[in-house]
Amino acid sequence: MSANKIPVTYEPLVQLLTDAVDGASKHGGAVGLKQNDEAALRAVFYDLVGNPGGTDNQTPPTIGLKAKLNAAMANKSAMTAALRTAQSNGRALAMACIGTLKPRLGNQWNAAWKEAGFTGSLQVPTNPAFVLQSLHAYYSFHPNYELPQLTEQVSCTAATCADAMKAIAEAQSNSNQSNVQAGEARNSLDQAMKAARMRLSGLREELTRLIADDDHRWYAFGFDRPSHVGCPDTPLNLIATPGAPGMLYVDWDDARRADSYRLRATDAEGAVLAEAFPQDSEATLRGLPSGSTVSLSVIAHNTTGDSPVSESITVAVP
Repeated sequence: MSANKIPVTYEPLVQLLTDAVDGASKHGGAVGLKQNDEAALRAVFYDLVGNPGGTDNQTPPTIGLKAKLNAAMANKSAMTAALRTAQSNGRALAMACIGTLKPRLGNQWNAAWKEAGFTGSLQVPTNPAFVLQSLHAYYSFHPNYELPQLTEQVSCTAATCADAMKAIAEAQSNSNQSNVQAGEARNSLDQAMKAARMRLSGLREELTRLIADDDHRWYAFGFDRPSHVGCPDTPLNLIATPGAPGMLYVDWDDARRADSYRLRATDAEGAVLAEAFPQDSEATLRGLPSGSTVSLSVIAHNTTGDSPVSESITVAVP
């Protein structure tokens, strides 16, 4: 019996939903779908991918949760980069100011540096906020030590230290908020995917009560016929994307009746360099020899047996 397993990851899940919506649109009325009809399936589909809107301009377009997560992750990266820049700029300012005070306080740390907020070292940490705060206080008490025009770009004053502290604080706040937003977007997508899997599971169970196990309309809904006993189809269209050194991201088309897969990387002599056993049609291979060339192939598996091995591809490892 075909298991008609519901995918776990996003792309295969959306593909099955696409087929299910189309099948419900064309055959839902004829087979008598009630709980998991086209409207119910389309609702969870639009939650994930968005609604392009109606051609009559009565239905406004909406953005899907996957696109919202992508935007949140891009914003998180941007805010992290902005924080690193603010910290780097503040650190450069602090180091320049320390340099201007060395003729007065000493080239190495000593007790005279305590008033400027330094204890045991003149090192400036990656996040220089505390150092800038100390320098701001020191310049406030000793404005005669300020150098408003140290260079064309750098001013060592209480005001510039305060501005650098403010820039870091704002960047840190923005970064923290972007982390929260990314987490919320991830959770929203995860919940929507869970709802989609439940809806598809319900459709599968409803169809078992409405049509025969050998009815070809199972295919229209994206499922295999439950009566179809046999090994999975051969996986097709392997694509490998380079990652970090020694890493490859590999995708392929879903194979009908597959419950799991075995992805294998071999060298020119056929020796196995790495294997992965994913349930969905994607996997990441790590620990491959950087700079080498490997051959990739996939076998699909179910309780009946294995598919023929896929056509192999040859890939250069980053």
